[in-house]
Amino acid sequence: DEINRASPKTQSGLLECMQERRVTVDVISHELARPFVVLATQNPVEFEGTYPLPEAQVDRFMARLALGYPSAAGEAEMLRANERGDRVEALEAVADPTELAAAIDAATRVHASDALRQYVVSLLARTREDHRVELGASPRAGLMLLRAAKARALLQGRDHALPDDVQALALPVLSHRIMLVPEAAGVQREDVIADAVAATPAL
Repeated sequence: DEINRASPKTQSGLLECMQERRVTVDVISHELARPFVVLATQNPVEFEGTYPLPEAQVDRFMARLALGYPSAAGEAEMLRANERGDRVEALEAVADPTELAAAIDAATRVHASDALRQYVVSLLARTREDHRVELGASPRAGLMLLRAAKARALLQGRDHALPDDVQALALPVLSHRIMLVPEAAGVQREDVIADAVAATPAL
């Protein structure tokens, strides 16, 4: 149930890319353009020759999303829309790098109160204190959760983040960052995060 699996060489390159914002090819380092994003996919069928990412690298992914299967209506619409060709080839950009950078800057300026930051810290502490958890959410997880909450507030037209924003994003931002104890058979990490949100008083 790892977020992704990769060869050791790929893992090393991934860490450099996400932490140092550069990549090295044939001993020559190249700075990455700003902004940039790293996306990883998981195919649970083809694990041969790959290795789970270390926790420190998994922790650098802001969010993990499980897409699952589309609804029956959605799948039928997908068949209709793609039966004559791949729609990906016809996609058009919805923003350029300058606009995206401006949006990122606007999200950083969304207000987060001291009380909201303390709420995030309390939520992290709940994951660390849970008897089902061997490794709780890290400080980086709290930073990513707060940033994501501020971005959600911006998308909803607010200049300040709320506990609702934190709660809405706690699952995709925190669940891949915790490790369960071996005895927690049958427990899902998503259950731990949901319980932590339910047990942590909001503002």
